[in-house]
Amino acid sequence: MHHWGYIVIGSVVGSTLLSVAANIASPQSIAQAQTNPQANQKDSLGESLLNNMLGADALRPQNSAPNTAPNTTQPAQTAPTSTPSRGRQIVQATTFPDIQGNWAQAFIQALASRGIIRGFPDGTFRPNAPVTRAQFAAMIRQAFEQPLERPATQFSDIPANFWALDAIQEAYRMGFMEGYPNNIFLPDQNIPRVQVLVALVSGLDLSAPAQSTALLNRTFQDAAQIPDWAQTSIAAATVNQMVVNYPNVAFLNPNQTATRADVAAFIYQALVSRGQLPQIPPSTVASRYIVGYEPIAQDPPPPTPEQVAALRRQYLLPAPPVEEQLRRIVRGGSSINTPTAFGAQTGNIFFGATYQEQVRFFDEDDGAVVVGFGVGDARKIVALETAVSIYDLFGDTFEDGGVSFKLHRLIGDDLAVAVGVENAIVWGNTDGDQSVYGVVSKVFRLRENPSDPFSRLTASVGLGGGRFRSENDIEDKEGSTNVFGSVGLQVVEPITLIADWTGQDLYLGASIVPIKGVPLVITPAVADVTGNAGDEPRFILGIGYGLSF
Repeated sequence: MHHWGYIVIGSVVGSTLLSVAANIASPQSIAQAQTNPQANQKDSLGESLLNNMLGADALRPQNSAPNTAPNTTQPAQTAPTSTPSRGRQIVQATTFPDIQGNWAQAFIQALASRGIIRGFPDGTFRPNAPVTRAQFAAMIRQAFEQPLERPATQFSDIPANFWALDAIQEAYRMGFMEGYPNNIFLPDQNIPRVQVLVALVSGLDLSAPAQSTALLNRTFQDAAQIPDWAQTSIAAATVNQMVVNYPNVAFLNPNQTATRADVAAFIYQALVSRGQLPQIPPSTVASRYIVGYEPIAQDPPPPTPEQVAALRRQYLLPAPPVEEQLRRIVRGGSSINTPTAFGAQTGNIFFGATYQEQVRFFDEDDGAVVVGFGVGDARKIVALETAVSIYDLFGDTFEDGGVSFKLHRLIGDDLAVAVGVENAIVWGNTDGDQSVYGVVSKVFRLRENPSDPFSRLTASVGLGGGRFRSENDIEDKEGSTNVFGSVGLQVVEPITLIADWTGQDLYLGASIVPIKGVPLVITPAVADVTGNAGDEPRFILGIGYGLSF
């Protein structure tokens, strides 16, 4: 057995497969409470947001001057005088260049024609952009005219001159939206899909069906991800055909941040449930993503691949994207031979193999396999990732191996911290030291759309002992610690270029997702590029597969 060679083999699998789990955790956690020191700049930032979102006139109080804060000390106890729909008071474009062929085009155009939603000053709609809680309150105010059920309240994190104060108060008084404990609202927090649906059900006073849990389990493959407090409301939204799931109607993705397209679809379907808008025709692309949609005519048989291709050419539709459940797994790794702070949690498993043409200091090739799984929720508390590696595939197969553990915590959407032990349990002759480490990883969103070139940069930095020590310390058996790290740049959606410093040498390679929709990751790399920790650079190949249940 050869010390560095087998460490490299196990680590490539660990990095290729384990770092795949960097994107397994859903990115829709509740953000930390934020203060808004710029809230007093209403004339600049506030008015800009108004024009971008709905138009300044649409959000101002209908009975007060534009720069006058409403009187919330003695709120009106009755609904405002009935007036024509606010949407009809706004003249704007009803279609946008960046929604042509979009799955939600029918919803967006219908709501835009009624003034419920607006585009941006450059004429675009940006259907994939996230929606904040304040923006959603503004949309609610435009879409519904419900009686006011309760008096106004004063949220501690919304100043009197906040741009969406009136919209938030009206959405609250109509019963659509609630605050958080300690009387905060978090207006700038991106709103998850589950919160949007719960708000609509609450404001419209919809009743939950009997046996809600059974209904959700039958309808959604990810029903287990629906928070307990939201299950009855989601069941009510489901039976009222208010749930719209793109790209796969069977996955609710409840904790995923709602996009502008999502919110448009939910609001449209809510208005359909109240009889205020017509049902989307079955010939419309949007209809296939409405949960429980039942057109009058019987559904035709599924189209053949040739018919689908012809329809795409006819309507200029883009190819369907990878399902969100797979994208979280196959987005690719950001390291080659060092750990990251992202990891697997309950419902995630991964496995794979590696090969290198030459073991360090010895002119022979070798390989390894690994299988791993996660337990726990990295967003709520911590998750534990366990990986079992088998070394020396071309020698005494299955006689040498080790078990590694990693505790990791996800903070927000893009930051994670972890501590771990590689080879905590070993059998046979692995010649690999037990390596304790800590690492921090951060995803930098360089572009809004993750499908755009150069859209994501992932960086990790850590401190560890064992194999992360310098070569001299390893040879001298010094119990020191050393710094390691990696950087991965997603140049295009299936390819991420990686530079990885192990604490003693440099690795360069790429993480590749060769087949769209298949959770397969291939990581070719060159080890010891600088030649300072071995006799020469050598080729390494990792192949991994991950699943999320």
